[in-house]
Amino acid sequence: MNETHLSVVGIGPGDPELITVKGLHTIEAAGVLFAPRSQASGESLALMTARRWMHPDRQRIVELPLAMAHGGDVAARAAWQAAADTIAAELAVAPGCAGAFLMLGDPSLYGTFSYIGRELAERHPTVAVEVVPGVTSFAAAAARMKTSLGLGDERVAIIPATIEMSTDEWRELFERHDTVVLMKVGGVLPRVLAMLEAFGLLDAALYAERVGMEGERLVYDVRTLARQPTTYFSLMIVRRGERHE
Repeated sequence: MNETHLSVVGIGPGDPELITVKGLHTIEAAGVLFAPRSQASGESLALMTARRWMHPDRQRIVELPLAMAHGGDVAARAAWQAAADTIAAELAVAPGCAGAFLMLGDPSLYGTFSYIGRELAERHPTVAVEVVPGVTSFAAAAARMKTSLGLGDERVAIIPATIEMSTDEWRELFERHDTVVLMKVGGVLPRVLAMLEAFGLLDAALYAERVGMEGERLVYDVRTLARQPTTYFSLMIVRRGERHE
């Protein structure tokens, strides 16, 4: 069987100008473009971000409905398999047998494609996959808010705020690292704020949501945040020893 090619392109946090030059060239050269779309949402945010660099007159655009679930979930596994099958079928007839899978942020960090890639390798081994890295949301947030993520020999941790850990485990995490980046804060914001208050870290925290997208919000004093869930596209950067009042 003929080999086909798929590039997984990290397109950054949502600002079209933060797509890398390599990512831009890859998008423009692809015969078919794939983009994940949550089943509950409208148009894919990845497509909206990359829209100005696409050529719908000569490119086929395929949205892949994917469940927001863990890789071990049965329904999610079925969605990954269906996406892999669709990608392989589309690539077989794509101009030049080349396609690009568009992802917000960087594909290697909590990226949806990691699950699909495993299914492709198992079910369609003739699909050769290349990964084009992208700007992460926390790197973009640090740049926008003019703060450092790490200096010298400082320790930096990147962790989903949704992870289940005991209070002692959270306390140890903050004590052992100079910077802690909390991803996906939106749904657990009240819990995170209460935890930072208990640890005396409210003044060390910065909050950002929808970085690079319409409706971007940057908060330097997290005490002003309403203690209620917010958007999925949100994060906190907590730098021990710094104050952002």
